[in-house]
Amino acid sequence: MLVTFSFLVFSVPEEVRAKPGEDVLLQCNGPTGAAITKIKWEKPDLEDRSVFFFRDNTPYKIYQDPRYHGRVELKDPAMKNGDASVVLKNVKVNDTGVYQCWVTTPNMPGEMLHSVQLVVSEGTTKGHLEQLKEQSKKLHTIEVLLGVGLGLGCLLVVGVACFALRRFVCPKPKSGPV
Repeated sequence: MLVTFSFLVFSVPEEVRAKPGEDVLLQCNGPTGAAITKIKWEKPDLEDRSVFFFRDNTPYKIYQDPRYHGRVELKDPAMKNGDASVVLKNVKVNDTGVYQCWVTTPNMPGEMLHSVQLVVSEGTTKGHLEQLKEQSKKLHTIEVLLGVGLGLGCLLVVGVACFALRRFVCPKPKSGPV
């Protein structure tokens, strides 16, 4: 029997700093040479809406949180070399947070490729920095726990399947007179 283990590796988000009113680049690169069919930029605290949603060469505002209407666009609409980066215009202090980039290609289902920690402030105070670091640590802990949970869940499914196969494929011999 061959059992394969896969581990999810999570990285700390890249940090981008800006002052209110500036435009910022949120970078993300999909596979080079692959046709990108969907790009989704999310901010986890937005619930069901996206920061930016792009499918079949069209941005969809219907899936976009209204606070981002008219403020987000692709850096390169041709998406050369897999560039799924977006420009967020006229940033506000409440834009501060983690942004996640998900890209789909014909050969790759939706996969989170990059996350960016955007910090928008007039000036950085030590208290604000400490708060952001704590939020980043919590996010990282949640991501690691999710990875461990998924790995253990897969092991449980494989174990149950192996037990069931063994029981039904190789039943115990009946005992008694021959």
